[in-house]
Amino acid sequence: MLKAIIDSSEMNSERVKNSDPDIFDGPIVYTTLRLSIPMLVTQLLSFTYLFVDTYFISMIDKQSTTLVSAVGLVFPIYLFFLNICFGLFQGTSSHVARGIGEKKEEVINKIGDSALLLVIVIGVVTFVLSVLFGEQIIRFFAGSQLTAETIKYGLEYFYYILPGLEMFLITHVYCGILQGEGLAKYIGWGAVLSTSTNIILNPILIFIFNMGVKGSALATSIAIGLSLIYLTVLFVRGKTTIHFKWNVFNANKKLIKEILWISVPASLGMFLITISTGILNNIVSSVSQAAMNAWVLVSRTDQLFVIPSTAIATTTITMIGQNYGRGNLMRAAKIFRVNVILCISICAILAFLYIIFAPELFQLFSSVPEVVDGSVKQVRLLAFTTLCSATVLVISLSFQATGRPMPNLINCFIFMVITCTPLCLPLFGFAIQDMTPIFICVGTGNILTFIIAFIWGNRHFKQLGFNGKIVQTVNKKIP
Repeated sequence: MLKAIIDSSEMNSERVKNSDPDIFDGPIVYTTLRLSIPMLVTQLLSFTYLFVDTYFISMIDKQSTTLVSAVGLVFPIYLFFLNICFGLFQGTSSHVARGIGEKKEEVINKIGDSALLLVIVIGVVTFVLSVLFGEQIIRFFAGSQLTAETIKYGLEYFYYILPGLEMFLITHVYCGILQGEGLAKYIGWGAVLSTSTNIILNPILIFIFNMGVKGSALATSIAIGLSLIYLTVLFVRGKTTIHFKWNVFNANKKLIKEILWISVPASLGMFLITISTGILNNIVSSVSQAAMNAWVLVSRTDQLFVIPSTAIATTTITMIGQNYGRGNLMRAAKIFRVNVILCISICAILAFLYIIFAPELFQLFSSVPEVVDGSVKQVRLLAFTTLCSATVLVISLSFQATGRPMPNLINCFIFMVITCTPLCLPLFGFAIQDMTPIFICVGTGNILTFIIAFIWGNRHFKQLGFNGKIVQTVNKKIP
């Protein structure tokens, strides 16, 4: 028995040694870009998910504003699940990265089952709440200008995509573990499988089986299910450092609390943004159905910025987390500065291209002039502020890599307060008759949130780098 424990410990230590050496001493830009490729592919495929769903749904009737608007009603609920997923992803990836950096056997052997128990509980609660209150929530988001037919389609889409959203929770726990280990390539392969399935099934279920919006939602659920099976097999076959015993009694309360320490503020922060999205949806849908259609289309195509920022941010949490766990504080501070600049540079180029090609892009989704014009106007007014919002993600995950989740929550609260200002305008006699005040508030929220996050992050990592210099100097003096 003792020999088995020693052998297991040696095996775990050897696996930890196999961590990518460039994370600790390689060129930062090169290492970030190289390690970001699998996650970049994953995000591109996620964007393809949204693009494919929106495209095929719009092809049911390109003259209709009802179908895409119906999917837009479900989008805040999708964001709610995504927020929980993102929190679980950040909590597990941050803790795994620091645990591997510190070579903690407890993390290697128990965090998998601990995270699994946590996500099972969350899954049961969210499913019950969705079944009980889903219809009321969608009707709230519908506002005053959307038709009963739009609400009907929205409900159909919601109930068929719900199983996929529940499975999404588990896949993000798996992906958080893989990202913390620096094994994002497996996340990429799972995304390839899922997206390919979604692309194939969408037209089949929508048009051949004549399921309409229900077919698109079902295609998404099936695709997520296949990705979940692939990732589960990966862990069963022992391809990773982190072990699963597939036994909830192997879960560790301390590890669950530590995951929640990062996950809850991260999820709450994203939940605040979801609330603001839901409120804005209500306000926009009260302007007109064409405005709502344009708003939904741009919210989908804005994922253009989420692709590189998420790839860089998730790689950053691995790089900073492992260096922080190993005590390389100066290296962690330098990674923060370099990757923030890298994200801004890439997103600025994308914003420029986005503005130029916006008319051609939105004509793919709609032949209604008001919808296309509204979408183009929104892009041209807000594209360069949206890159600020995208860069905040890199800053937030950098904080969380060092075990500090609260700055992200505070920044999200600030963003929610600013962007929800249009809700208060009618109280002061300002009627919202067009999208201009909404654009102003969203743009202001994007810029101010970035400024606050950057100043805060720069101060934190400057102090971290300073502490790293002290540690380095002390170590040099020790004979």
